[in-house]
Parts: sequence; structure tokens; C-alpha cells
Amino acid sequence: MIYKLITPILWTSILLILSYFNYGLTSKISMELVGNFHPLLVHLPIGIFILGFGLELFSRWKKQKIPNYIQEFILLSTILCTFLSMLSGWLLGQGGGYEREALELHRNMGIGFGIGTLVLYALFKKGGPGLQKIYLPMYSGLLIVLSVTGHYGGNMTHGEGFLFGESTSEITSVVVSDLQKALVYEDLVAPILEAKCVSCHKETKTKGGLLMTSKESLVKGGEHGSVFPTEQNSKGTLLERIHLDMQDKLHMPPKSKTQLSSTEIDLLDWWISNGHCFDCQVDSLPKDEKTIKMLSAFEKNESLLETLALEFEPIPQQWISEVAAYGMSAYPIAAKSPLMIVNVKGKKDLNKSDFKLLKKYAPQIVELNLSYSNMNDTLAVFLSDFEHLIKIQMSFTKITDQSLEPLTELKYLSSLNAFSTDLTQEALEKISPIKNLKKAYLSNTQIPVEALKDFNDRQEKILLEYVAEETFAQTSLDPPKIVSETDFFKKELEISLAYIFEDANLYYTLDGSIPDTLSTRYTKPFTIRASSSVRAITHKKGWGMSEVASADFRKSALDYKEVHLLAQPNEKYAAQGGKSLVDLKRGSTNFVDGMWLGFEGIHSGAEITLRKPEVIHSVSVGALSAPASWIFFPTAIEVYASTNGTDYKLIAKKSFEPIAPTNDISKKFFDLKIPDTQTQHLKVVVKSPLKNPDWHPNPGGKSWLFIDEIILD
Repeated sequence: MIYKLITPILWTSILLILSYFNYGLTSKISMELVGNFHPLLVHLPIGIFILGFGLELFSRWKKQKIPNYIQEFILLSTILCTFLSMLSGWLLGQGGGYEREALELHRNMGIGFGIGTLVLYALFKKGGPGLQKIYLPMYSGLLIVLSVTGHYGGNMTHGEGFLFGESTSEITSVVVSDLQKALVYEDLVAPILEAKCVSCHKETKTKGGLLMTSKESLVKGGEHGSVFPTEQNSKGTLLERIHLDMQDKLHMPPKSKTQLSSTEIDLLDWWISNGHCFDCQVDSLPKDEKTIKMLSAFEKNESLLETLALEFEPIPQQWISEVAAYGMSAYPIAAKSPLMIVNVKGKKDLNKSDFKLLKKYAPQIVELNLSYSNMNDTLAVFLSDFEHLIKIQMSFTKITDQSLEPLTELKYLSSLNAFSTDLTQEALEKISPIKNLKKAYLSNTQIPVEALKDFNDRQEKILLEYVAEETFAQTSLDPPKIVSETDFFKKELEISLAYIFEDANLYYTLDGSIPDTLSTRYTKPFTIRASSSVRAITHKKGWGMSEVASADFRKSALDYKEVHLLAQPNEKYAAQGGKSLVDLKRGSTNFVDGMWLGFEGIHSGAEITLRKPEVIHSVSVGALSAPASWIFFPTAIEVYASTNGTDYKLIAKKSFEPIAPTNDISKKFFDLKIPDTQTQHLKVVVKSPLKNPDWHPNPGGKSWLFIDEIILD
């Protein structure tokens, strides 16, 4: 059997060698072509050999012998692939570009492994009981030889310490403390070349004959001359190769290596276009506005936030999603930052469990917004867990002076907002010891304005921001509450508006437009008989206008026979399948309430069959937005009609503007008017953004589409 295996290998090698020496078939190009298969072929014996070793251990653990034909196949396959790897590696090495000593060490280790595998096969076939005892130890030893061989090979292609040690191809952060006095080459350019280029252009591997480890070697260049601009080359080979398309085989660095960032490329462009001097400082070279912005990226940021960020790892998305499920939102202060902002604004059921969840990553939370929540003195004891808190907002809550006690332990706290709370003058004494507190907003509390003024006059460390009571009155109106029995109706629905002060005037609209004092004034409950988007405000003479209250109501008088989803939802957010879209039970802003259908990175929608043909005027799709959990509103809706339930024709389409950067959780209906169409079969396609927008902390990541209720009218 081994004769049948080795014979074609020998004939192949003889033909290759003869053609190389006598017939010229393996010219430099063809030799490189065969040699380039080495990175592919070299992985085959590694995987097969490790599989065989694993089977040997597994068989001894289970006390069941491996069939001889399986053992023989593994060993012979390893021998065959090792020989092909050695042959392709020899041809690759003939092309040069590798340090001779390192190349010979790697090659000899590979040959040793090949010979050892042949000996191992001989032990398997002919070894007696005594020799069989050394079979597994020899297997183990060859595995070590294989690992070391791979290590030396990795050193040549990926840099020193590829497998065992620190890799030189890792991305490095190039920053300097005093940017203007920094040497352009030594402090900025050289570290970038070391991180992104030197692994292929050093003493142990001079690809293209080019060394990039010193000033002299850069000027000397490689096979194609200097890397800097010449009379024949306006940019120089370095910039030309860097700016080539990634798919171009001459692109530098190769697409398999860590690429230069756009900022690093801009730096090299600027340095080379200004004479590529090796001793000049940053402040000595001309700079435009774009260059100044580019250079600022290399300046060391020693701010508190940057210092803290170095201490932590990024927070898992799973925790962020869990926080969102509890009615809170958490998001990084900047893209890829491990420091978080947590928004609990408006949460009226805040409790100990919520703080227990936040405590897991409390040291990484630097901003906390508790405004309009049920925050109180009992819950305030948990604030001391947020040791790195820089900013906290507790306006419009039930806190008293007692709630400020835990804040005295927060040595980084610089901003406190306790606007419209029950704080008294004693609060001023409690906040005074907070070491880094710079600003506090204490308007509309029980603290007299005179006391606030006196506090600012007495000390300069903390600035109290406040407004006179008469000014506050013009900003304190709350929006009315829109009251109804349900969000859906078949014929008509009664709606009322409520407000705590009877002398305030309420105004509303039904078409989704923003109301003002010229809109319809509310005097008594009103009835709607068509789908409506109610918007309402509060107004009082001499006071400011309130924010807008919103509520959507949809008429649904049609009977559904069947609903089939166009795509399968994620199993965690499957609700009741297609039936969930027409059950007239709307999901809340808590996307894990079991009412929403969630789709990750795909479009969705449904095919809807009515019990009888109906004239359709409009389609409304309910959707959710929770950017902190990667959930975004749809980008478009398409509606198709069919006479037979098989052949559909597009009858209407509408696109929607993407939301502005926000982390608020909201839900809304997306309405699409369609030409009056009588049909029994409709297909509603809901388009997902598919990816997170550029402003998102994880730009380009797969986004989610959450929908609930498709209303036909």
C-alpha cells in the first residue's frame, strides 16, 4: 500500500526537478506559483496529525482500539502532505526574501518531522510489543516538533514571537505627549512602520529586498529602488503601494496583514510630501487644517476619561441588552470605549434589582441620568457603588438632603443636577466636601436664591447654576396625558386629555403635526373614527409651552384569515409568530415582553390573507427603536397585492429617514397610503437598515428590526 502511495510522489518530484534543471518549465514565475501553495499545503499535515493524536488519546480513554485502516490512513496522509509541503516550501525558499539561518532551521525541522513520521509509521506496521510501548511517546514528541516547526515558520512570515511570545505584527497605538516638539520620523513614522511593515521587511525576511528597520535602509530601498519619490516616480513606491486597491497583489501591507489606518496613511503622505526628513520636528513642517486634525489623533490624551478607559475592557453587548430589557439604556461615551452612560430617565419602577444589575459594571459607569424617575433616599444608598461617576442627574425626583450623603464618597464627581427636588439649605454643606465637584444645578428647590448667591460669593470651587423662580415658572409646564381604553378600534374610539391644573389650556392635533395655540383647544373628550396620531400640549398665559405628548391609534376593521412571515424571527423574539402581527396587542418599549418579533440583519414582513376581498386604503406597521440594543426603525415599506395569492404586484412603496443619533427607546407606527385596491391577498415587506449607522458605538454591526402589528385600513 505504501508503495502505491509513494510511487506517484517520487515520479512527481522527478518530473519537477528535471523540468527545473533541464527543460525550464519551472521558471521563476512557475516556481513561485508552486511555492505559493506552501501556506495552504503546510496546514494539511498539521491538522491530520493532530487529529490522529487526538484519536489515539480518545481510544485509550474509552479503552476501544482504533481500526487499523483508520490509523494507517492518518499516518500515510500525514506523510504524503508533509512531502508536498516540503517540496513547495523548498521552491518558495528559492525565491529569496528570507533570512538564511531562519529558513534552514525551519526547513530542517520540517524534514526531521517528515522522517520521524516515517519511523512512526514503521513502528505501527512492524513494531513488536516492546517497540509499541514507545509509539505514543514518539507520537507526542513529534507533535512538539511539529509545533516548533510551525513557530519558526510563523516567525519568518508574521514576525518574531508569532506563536510563542509577543507578536510584532500587533496593532500599536502611537501617541506622544508633546506633539509639536515630537520628531516626525522617530516618534511617529518609525513606530507605524515597525507595527505595520517591518514584519515583512526586516533582517530575517527582506521581502522585495527591502529593509525598513532604519533610515539608511529606507533611503537605499529594495529591488525597485528607493521608497521615496524620484524623478521617474512622483509619489515613491511606498505611497504608491499603500494607496493601491486592497485586492491588488502589490498592495502594502498585504491584505492578510494588519492594515494602516486612514490617519496613519495621511501622516505618511504629509511626511513624504514635505521632503521625508528624518530629523525635523512636527512644528517645523507646514500644516493645513486637515493636517492639524490628523496630527491631533497622535497626541496623548491624559484626561480623566482616557485614563479610566485604559483600566477596563469593553462591556459585553449581552449586559447592555439586559439593561435595556429592564427599561434602562446603557451606551459607551464614545465608539469602542469601555466607559458607559446609563439613562434611567422617567423610570417609575426603579428598585433594588435595577441597581444590582448596574452594580456588575458600576466602576465603568461615568454618567447616570435618574431624572423624572422614582429615585429617593432609600435607593440613593446604592450610588456609592459608582466609584468613577463623573456626572449625575436627579432632577424632578423625590430625593432629600439625605440622598447626597453617598455622593461625598465619589471622588471624581464633577457635575450634579438636582433641579426641582426637595433639597434644603443643608444640602450646600453636604456638597462642599465633594473634591472634584465643579457645577451643581439646584434651581426650584427649598434652597433660597439668596443662599445660592451667597454660596457662589463665598467660594470658587463649586459653581451653583440657578434661575430666579419667576423664570423657572416659564419652563415647568408638563405635557398633558392622553387617555384611552386601547390603541386599536374597529369603528370609533373616545379619547380624553388630562392635566393636573384646571386653569391650563390644552391643544391637540390628530394628523401627527405639532400643536400650538392655534390648534384645536381641548374642552371635552372627543371621538375618532379613523386611524389618528394624537399630539397634545399644555399652555398657560405667562408660562412657556410644554413638551408634546404623543399617542397613535389605529382603526382595524378587517378580518384576517392567514398571516405568514416572510422571514423567521430570532428564536428569542418570536412572540406568537405571524399571529402576533394582527392580534391587536401592541408591544411595550420593553422589547423582551414577548410581544415583539425580532429580526437580526435581515428584512421581514408578512403575507396576509383576508377572509374576503376588501378595499385597502392604507397600511400601518408598528416598530421599535432602541439604538443602545442595536434596534432601529425600518428604512422602507413595500406593499404588494395579488389576485390569487401567488403572483404579487407592487402597489405602493415609501422610504423613511433614519433617526438622528439618540439612545432613547421609542415605538411608533409607520403609515403608508396606497391607491384604493380591492384584494384578498397582500404582501407587506418591511425593510431593515441591516447595519448600525456610523454614529453608533458599533458602526457596521448587524442591526435588529422589531415589529408588532400590521394594520390594514
